[in-house]
Amino acid sequence: ILRAAGVVPRGRWTSYGEIAMAATGTNAARAVGRTAARNPSFPAPWRVIYADGTIPEGWGAGDGGPERCRRLLEAENVRFVNGRADPAQKLLWEEIELLLAGEV
Repeated sequence: ILRAAGVVPRGRWTSYGEIAMAATGTNAARAVGRTAARNPSFPAPWRVIYADGTIPEGWGAGDGGPERCRRLLEAENVRFVNGRADPAQKLLWEEIELLLAGEV
């Protein structure tokens, strides 16, 4: 999970489910969410949000919350439309697998 999350580049975002599919071959989205919330080694957790591009209300509790997540994404040029990250900038699990294999 950490390795898969680590290949999401600046300016892109993905979902917990996409990381789960790339890392485990299953839809273990909740496991990815728990890992992101509890493991300080989780790389760039602001790049991993809900599949529909919304930021979880509990994101980064005590560390700036969803507003901080959005600021970090916007600082990396992720656009938001109607409160959702631009779907054109979403990284899908197949793309994550290619990045993990060094094919991109």
